[in-house]
Amino acid sequence: MRRAWAAFTVLVLAAACRGRSEAPSARADVARSGTPPSSSTPALAALDAASEGTPVAVDGGTLQRRLLGEPTSLNAVLQTSLPEAQVLQYVQRNLFDFDAALHLVPGLAASMQVSPDGREYVITLRPEAVWEDGKPVTADDAVFTIRKIADPGIPAPVFQSLYDGLERVEALDSRRFRTVFREAYAFREMAFVMPVLPAHRFEGRDFRKAPDNRAPLSSGPYRVAAWKSGESVELARNPAYWGPRGHFDRIVLRIAPDNTTAYRMLLAGDLDEDQMDATLKARAESEPRFSDCCRLVEFYTLDWSYVALNNRSPFFEDARVRRALTMLSDRAAAARDLYRGSARVISGPWAPDSPAYDASLPPLPFDPAAAKALLAEAGWRDSDGDGTLDRDGRKFAFDLTVPAGFETGRQVSEMLAAELAHAGVTARVRTLEWAAFIERVDAGEFEAASLAWSAVDPNPDPYPYWHSSQCPPHGLNNGCYRNPEADRLMEEARRELDPSKRTALFHRLQRIFRDDAPAIFLVNSTQKFGFDRAVRGVTTSPLGLSGIWPGPVGWFMEPIPRASTSVKRPAA
Repeated sequence: MRRAWAAFTVLVLAAACRGRSEAPSARADVARSGTPPSSSTPALAALDAASEGTPVAVDGGTLQRRLLGEPTSLNAVLQTSLPEAQVLQYVQRNLFDFDAALHLVPGLAASMQVSPDGREYVITLRPEAVWEDGKPVTADDAVFTIRKIADPGIPAPVFQSLYDGLERVEALDSRRFRTVFREAYAFREMAFVMPVLPAHRFEGRDFRKAPDNRAPLSSGPYRVAAWKSGESVELARNPAYWGPRGHFDRIVLRIAPDNTTAYRMLLAGDLDEDQMDATLKARAESEPRFSDCCRLVEFYTLDWSYVALNNRSPFFEDARVRRALTMLSDRAAAARDLYRGSARVISGPWAPDSPAYDASLPPLPFDPAAAKALLAEAGWRDSDGDGTLDRDGRKFAFDLTVPAGFETGRQVSEMLAAELAHAGVTARVRTLEWAAFIERVDAGEFEAASLAWSAVDPNPDPYPYWHSSQCPPHGLNNGCYRNPEADRLMEEARRELDPSKRTALFHRLQRIFRDDAPAIFLVNSTQKFGFDRAVRGVTTSPLGLSGIWPGPVGWFMEPIPRASTSVKRPAA
């Protein structure tokens, strides 16, 4: 369950599809030839580029993608959000990756050997792997990176929990390194779905402020050519890349937090790919301009949305209050009306397609009367008759923060605020620019926040996000939830190697999460993307577009002109 922050309703694409090997011949670099269908209505299903036939691909030119916000850092160890992951997938290869069927495939590494007791891993690197400056990717680089990840003084929340219990890591020679852990962990192999940093670039530098954090040295098919703050990150081919090259000469990732603005950019040809919410999907399906230029792709993922509640706040420290707020959230109505039927209500911190999720456990009901009774039981009453609940002289009024530009997220938050108001609770919906929003969430400095998790691996382990030891600044338990029984079960699940017994532990945890309500668990919604019709080679997975290899690196342009406008590509 290693994840990166995403905005409330804008997550990563996903749905199950077939597996592939890492061999270049098996890359997802083929697409349907001929004229695309006229209908813009998508099938809610997986896409597998390899099933689309022989491509009519044109190499060269520029791909224009959308970033939901400004990256905070392009140091792969320090990354926390989806925009960073989107950039880094092109720039820095992982030791291993997931393919579309969630199988591990080699990246920088050629092989992995695991000891019988599951504590020791020996990784062998590819001999051909080199950095952008021509220096080889070495075992010393991997050791340096892992030591930074495991350093409690380094904020590495995406990877750090997978290296809990690291006993030692050491280079065996220039291409092989060994990691030894104090005990086995059920999902340890996923720890090596991680990038490697060039140790020689950080010598004598402050790791958190090094120049490479903005212009990282590439080990992937593209390098960072320019980062224009507030505007774009531009990538160019890495001439030293050792693997099959990408189809595009350049990739421009445009920073476009506002959904409506990004949609207009897609129609104008200034974006080739745009992630959309339910409102814009409905608009696209009815708008001839969209069907002239573009196609829709939609499917379910392992991602899910929620309202984070700061459990350290006097408003949310009582589980009865958190449970009441969940019961004041009409999530079924939101799924029906705001998501237009393209969402499923959840009862805990997993998507319904996760093996950890217990589909037999119903979500807490929408029950305002029972919620009001719980609030009264917790001491929240309208003692002065002004319509707002209070306790010990404090009004029940808090800020519910939403990132700017995400219309459905704002609508869901306002819908919740209206329901809370009927019960005497005031939720002030506040909008924050993306970078400021992420900074507050990462620091745990908020009262409530509209969020979603974007899965970058299939690991269902909730420990990094809900265990009491992972409160900021130590981890990603941003609401600082604390429950000794939940802690014990999470610790036990991490050690349990029997899948059926581990699933039983997750199901017990899900009941605790539902009833203790550390957050308001909302929905698992579909991913909705608009693509220029010329973009082909798209494969989806339970991890979306950017969580698999080759993923977007395998996209290319097919020479299909727009119906109403001339196309400026594929010329560079």
